[in-house]
Amino acid sequence: MPVTDVNNYSNLANINTTQTTSTNSSSSVTTATNDALGKDAFLKLLVAELSNQDPLNPMEDREFISQMATFSSLEQMQNMNKTLTSMSDANKFNAVQYIGKAVAFTSGDGEEAVQKVAVVNHVWFDPNGSTILDTTEGEVPLEKVEGVSVIS
Repeated sequence: MPVTDVNNYSNLANINTTQTTSTNSSSSVTTATNDALGKDAFLKLLVAELSNQDPLNPMEDREFISQMATFSSLEQMQNMNKTLTSMSDANKFNAVQYIGKAVAFTSGDGEEAVQKVAVVNHVWFDPNGSTILDTTEGEVPLEKVEGVSVIS
């Protein structure tokens, strides 16, 4: 987006801020009224910076490209977080298919580690985000399951 296109986005420059200060390098530091700076706030901040820059000392292309790359990275990280959350939820509900099946897992740590096989009776969804399998050998976290088989 060339700098001349900033006027097309003038409605985005209206930012609710509590404090704005400028430095000699034409960058501005803005503290928004809401503490979370998302991609919309970042874009508004960038547009405000471009519209309020010194015309005799405009922002260099490198600075603009760097800020746009940061914006793109932020957006990609947010999308990846949404994807990982949905994958985690899908994995959690797939554990329901283990009910009535035998699971293999390792119990204990170090030299006391013993591999066990147990039948899954129930599946619990812990409020902390983990999935617990209630088996004939006790409760087993889903991440400790090493194998699943059908009982014949």
